[in-house]
Amino acid sequence: MKRRKFLKNIGKISAAPILLNGVGLQAMSDSSMLNFLTTCIGVGDRSIVVLFLKGGNDGLNTIIPIDQYSTYIGHRPTIGLPDSGAGAYINLDTTLSITDQVGIHPAMANFKSMYEAGKARMIQAVGYPTFNQSHFGSSDLWLGGRDGSQGVGASGDGWIGRFFENAYPGIHSNPNIEFPDPLGVQLGDRKASLAFHDCSSVYEAVNISGQDPAALYGLLNGLGTAPHDTPLASEYGYEIDYITDVENSTNVYGQRITDVYNAGTNSNVVYPNSSLGNQLTTVAKLLSGGSKTKVFQLHRGGFDTHSNQVVAGSTSTGNHANLLSDVFNSIKAFHDDLTNLGVGNKVVTVVFSEFSRRITENGSIGTDHGNYGPMFIFGDAVEPGISGTNFDLTAINGSGNMNVSEMQYDYRSVLKTLLQDWMGAGSDILIPTQLDSYPLISGLIESNEVVDPSCYLGSTAPLPIELKYFEAYLNDEQKVELEWATSSEIDTQYFEIIRQQDNEEILISRVEAKGDNITTQVYDAIDENPLIGISYYKLRSVDIDGAEQHSDWHAIEIKEVQIEHIKIYPNPAIYDFNLVLTTSQSRIAILEMFDFSGKMVRSVPLNIEEGFNKFRVEVADLPIGQYIVKINSEEFDIAPLQVLVNR
Repeated sequence: MKRRKFLKNIGKISAAPILLNGVGLQAMSDSSMLNFLTTCIGVGDRSIVVLFLKGGNDGLNTIIPIDQYSTYIGHRPTIGLPDSGAGAYINLDTTLSITDQVGIHPAMANFKSMYEAGKARMIQAVGYPTFNQSHFGSSDLWLGGRDGSQGVGASGDGWIGRFFENAYPGIHSNPNIEFPDPLGVQLGDRKASLAFHDCSSVYEAVNISGQDPAALYGLLNGLGTAPHDTPLASEYGYEIDYITDVENSTNVYGQRITDVYNAGTNSNVVYPNSSLGNQLTTVAKLLSGGSKTKVFQLHRGGFDTHSNQVVAGSTSTGNHANLLSDVFNSIKAFHDDLTNLGVGNKVVTVVFSEFSRRITENGSIGTDHGNYGPMFIFGDAVEPGISGTNFDLTAINGSGNMNVSEMQYDYRSVLKTLLQDWMGAGSDILIPTQLDSYPLISGLIESNEVVDPSCYLGSTAPLPIELKYFEAYLNDEQKVELEWATSSEIDTQYFEIIRQQDNEEILISRVEAKGDNITTQVYDAIDENPLIGISYYKLRSVDIDGAEQHSDWHAIEIKEVQIEHIKIYPNPAIYDFNLVLTTSQSRIAILEMFDFSGKMVRSVPLNIEEGFNKFRVEVADLPIGQYIVKINSEEFDIAPLQVLVNR
């Protein structure tokens, strides 16, 4: 329901008193407060656990495309998992179409358990442009929220630090009654993560790796460093300043971490006796003790499996199997523990590695550095399923890596979706976090758990009026509609809608204010000629005396309809072929197939969605021969494709 319709229906609601926790509220006497109480409850208590699998997890032995098993085992005759018998892969979901079914490593039985319980989602073929296959380089890009085109080491800040800096300004190293905890906590790696650095290179977290949180304050209380007021103008001096800053941050929160840890508990769930198991046990205990920390970053190393990845002759066992078993058994125990402790609805866990491994095995019973791989999301609020589909195992380059056309999702789309839909970050936070330009991924978070825009984090300077909301959205005609409402106006003369693109601002519309009032007033305007690309809209109010203030910016993206890549495989086709394409907008089209005499032999409607698409076309009944495939749409201009049917 649009807000305008909602406001028109307010008068139809009974004015009977409402009781919330025994406190009486007059219905709609303060609709903004009522909206917060009814739709924003719990949003401020949410956290993200980021698990980084260091070394490059082998995505192809983690997730196997069942429909291409013969191709898979051809690439991996020594290390490939069997499809039957002892150690065979597990079919994750037999209800999917055969082209989307995946086999998971038998060590991942607990992933299947969480998937079936509605608490797990997998995202296929995730990466970034201009892929970097160095451990250090790719790790810095993932943690920094960047890609290879921007270069490694382009900046010393990370996506979590930028998020903290803009979503929770003034809180870092400055605990207060409302937020006494560190914004971030790092475990499992003594090296401070780049992800937590803000734009001033301040480390916005506390690293308790290798520490007993219960004794943390006592340990820190016995430490001390001689202060130095003037930074040393050298690399050594910068390192000293950085180390001191990390230590000072930890000192600030030492007592709080100790108290929260001691106040917490774990249920009777048994965690794996491993470093990761211990990290997750600590996080669960901190959360049950009342920690308000927003992001926990954890680490599990050992995934650089160049050699002896499997046991020869028993490919479902060995180093990689042990790693996967530890990861997914630990995550299952963690989320079971959170559920038992009553905080399972507060946490989403995201798992990734700096890269996957090559499609082809090497000569050392292992795999070398690859590119695109899977990400995993866990939690009570996660929409279970698979985002994306099986990539083409024949689409590899000379080094055995996936072609760039096979990347289905930019990892920054995953991060943006989690920060917006789960944590409640709007464009005013996502823009400086450098994630706003990436498309959201639908279906990661259950629809009833997605944060309503009225509950987004952050606030801007108040307008001269009491603004209830300001929204911008695309209508069906690809025009931008602007809508806002006020609950009171005093000496307000008029409103202006400002559009900005490429640092250029122009006036879109001017609307006269309705005069002094204390009742809800609704306004609207429209941008009849919006620009291609990302534009930002804000509301400016101007008083009678000329004073003005501004709302936050709202981002609107209008994409040119274009095909980024299109492909038919397998070609030659025997019984069927797949048409895969990536587009910038959803469209309806028709696939038409002609033999060489010009006779149409197939007509298949296509519901093309924004992003990656795959369509299966049966040809088992067609004679052997060459065929022309055309995609007909008013918006697309695609050259005809050819496919050979051969048996």
